[in-house]
Amino acid sequence: MTKSKIILVYTFFIIFFIFILFLIKDFISPLLISFIFAYILTPLKKHLEKRGFSSKLSAIISIIFILVVFIFIFFIIIPSIIKEVFVIASSIDIIEESLRPYFLFYDKLPAYIKGNLDVVLGKLKSTSTIYINRLFVNTILISKKMTLYLLTPIFTYYFLIDSAYFKKQLMNIIPFKLRDIVFDVAREIDEVIGNYIRGQLILSFIISLFTFIGLVLLRIRFPLFIAVINGLTNIIPYFGPVLGFVPAFLIALTQSINKAVAVSIFFFVLQEIESSIVAPKILGDSLGIHPVYVIIILLVGGKFFGGIGLLLAVPIAGIIKVTYNYLMKKIF
Repeated sequence: MTKSKIILVYTFFIIFFIFILFLIKDFISPLLISFIFAYILTPLKKHLEKRGFSSKLSAIISIIFILVVFIFIFFIIIPSIIKEVFVIASSIDIIEESLRPYFLFYDKLPAYIKGNLDVVLGKLKSTSTIYINRLFVNTILISKKMTLYLLTPIFTYYFLIDSAYFKKQLMNIIPFKLRDIVFDVAREIDEVIGNYIRGQLILSFIISLFTFIGLVLLRIRFPLFIAVINGLTNIIPYFGPVLGFVPAFLIALTQSINKAVAVSIFFFVLQEIESSIVAPKILGDSLGIHPVYVIIILLVGGKFFGGIGLLLAVPIAGIIKVTYNYLMKKIF
């Protein structure tokens, strides 16, 4: 077959593939979620198989585990968070007024600086309102498509038990000369980035749990909302702990200065335990990216892609680094 015919065949299949994606666009989201669940659950399935469980039973147990977690989150955690968010949104003016006495320098600031701060506060209020409305709309949209998402456990099951089959099908799409390279790169990315992502998810859950327990014991308002924010932002290197601490500190400050000090001490101790004990055991070796590069990557990701960019910047940089190192080894 000539080169032009090969290009023509690949072009035809790409167009056909795009057409099929358009036809099943409503199923893409459940399929993607199923793939992510299967990827996350693969270590658990392999662990169960080593304990003597069959492949199918291991997959079923893994799916039951994720379903229990999902049901708990969807029916208990999310409604509680939404309730706290609406309370915060409805009382944001009261929170702002209760914080003003702590910032005595505010009234002494030049008029133009005060004006800019007021603009920033106004944007924060409007942005919070937009996000709350978006959260409400997205909840409704997900509820309307719930029948589609009910297929997720089925897709996840087949992705788990037939992973070798789907890998083979994927490899068949790739040109023969590139298959070994793509397979080797994918395997290295899975070993490095996969472990990093799974470790970050586990670490995020642990941080959220301990934050919630600590805030409840300290009797700080909106403990669940703060705990989830702290767990999610903790995924972001360097900036994450600060982003998680600020809302907790400000909300504690609306209650009393003593609670704000207690929250500060609690977050400091939690961060020290995480960085020196918990994170090394869960994450192991880092991605090997210098802190200066990490900060630059985070700044770029945050500027162009917002919060999602902050969360995904480091894993994407890790994928690029693994691919680059592999190609350099092969070339030189």
